[in-house]
Amino acid sequence: MIQVQEQPGRPRSFDREEMLDRIVDLFWRQGFTATTFADVERATGLHRQSLVYAFGGKHAMFVDALRRYRDRHVRAVTGLLRRGGSPAENIRAAFDFWLADARRTIGRGCLMVNTAGEFGGADGDISDVLGEATGELVDAFAFAFERAQSAGEIKNNAAPEDLARLAVACGDGALLRCRTERDPGFAEVSFETFLTTILN
Repeated sequence: MIQVQEQPGRPRSFDREEMLDRIVDLFWRQGFTATTFADVERATGLHRQSLVYAFGGKHAMFVDALRRYRDRHVRAVTGLLRRGGSPAENIRAAFDFWLADARRTIGRGCLMVNTAGEFGGADGDISDVLGEATGELVDAFAFAFERAQSAGEIKNNAAPEDLARLAVACGDGALLRCRTERDPGFAEVSFETFLTTILN
């Protein structure tokens, strides 16, 4: 809990993690550029001085939000890919997670993908978070594809890391279309085609 003195009287307490989840949700819907401090104040119920005290300026807040999204969404996928059991089922579960996310949050796509489109490589701090997230996904997919090849659960003998990059590119592209077209059906068809082409 964080305590801030917004006005004379008792300090106000709030849960930083809860507020950060609200900020993630806001940036995920609107992007960085379109989101104002007034939007963040409305989403959190906090005044600017409290937000700055807890998170810093808008840029620092956005970087924190990206890291939070990575911890919740990207690492949920990597956890599926690295768990025990059938590697082919784990790969399918990762794509199922992406699809469920797209259906649950119509028109949002993926905050990481959206941010890459908004910033490109223009911001070092943001690029670092995006690069770390992509690296984690590629490593986890490569791990799963290597296991799938060893288990005879995959049709393709390409290098696991190359298949991993293809999987991430498929996910990124489909989720971007989900945002622009507000239709998870594009992702559903893309993911199923990829999986049936790769897996036994």
